[in-house]
Amino acid sequence: MDLDEALDIRSGGMPRGAAVLVTDEVDASGAWLIAHLLRRALVSAAEGSDDADASRRARAGGSSASRPPGRVCLVTAEQPASHYTRTLAKLGRDARADLASGRLVVVDLLSSPPFDADEGENARHRDGDTEIDRDLAPARELFQTIARALDSPLTRDAAAPSAPDDVVRPTVEDVSWDVVVVDDVDAALASVRVPARSMTAAVDGLVRSLLSIPTAVVAGAHLDAAGARAAAPGGWLFALNAVADARLDVAALRTGAARDVHGRVRVTHRTGRLARGDGETVTRRRRASAKFRLAETGAHATRERIQKDA
Repeated sequence: MDLDEALDIRSGGMPRGAAVLVTDEVDASGAWLIAHLLRRALVSAAEGSDDADASRRARAGGSSASRPPGRVCLVTAEQPASHYTRTLAKLGRDARADLASGRLVVVDLLSSPPFDADEGENARHRDGDTEIDRDLAPARELFQTIARALDSPLTRDAAAPSAPDDVVRPTVEDVSWDVVVVDDVDAALASVRVPARSMTAAVDGLVRSLLSIPTAVVAGAHLDAAGARAAAPGGWLFALNAVADARLDVAALRTGAARDVHGRVRVTHRTGRLARGDGETVTRRRRASAKFRLAETGAHATRERIQKDA
């Protein structure tokens, strides 16, 4: 069975303004699912190239100069970019060609942050700024770095991670050609020195600000590393879960090892936005689960069940 079909994520591209949360645990890594969604985003961006290029040229008065029609920004905070190029090659995707064309851009937070949080906006705070303003300055700088990589226009409102009520999420449901994939959102913000006391506001603000560009966002999180406090109300994982349109939980089999089964993925589509088929509109919450087996050529999944809530 096709992996997307097994996970009940049938639509070709990610809807604009959609957020996907991928969680895992020590006993069952979700890195393969991050790579799969990354490949999926690159394929979708490439498929939209002709129409998108024509539209941009028309708006520019016929000029042939335009950026690539769709961009995927990979934010690496756990694995180096080379890991993803090798993994995508096994999945049949030439990530080096995507990098050369500009369709794939990387914000590398592992080798060295793209800015110095101490010498950047965090150190240039205005008199009267609150503690939370100073704490969120690195998150704002990270957002601006990602937006520049995507060649997206920056506005003052969009550039500053803020409270949930301050950001209006797009309601359009067409496919987004720009996608941001963060392999570990907590590690990404920690690497630019967002204090733990402000991590919830930083995670919530960064994701909502990216969605307001608009893009689609895929965010990875480790349940074991996050801990119970992060998942409880007021925690950063709780905030990330609240904004996600779909949550994919990778977990080990609770009954122990099984032959040719490496784990289980539980999928919750909160709005049904990633569960649409051709011409289908889904408004009810959907849940699906599948067992998966990892191989050199990728993950092979077998659907267990699908549940539709009234």
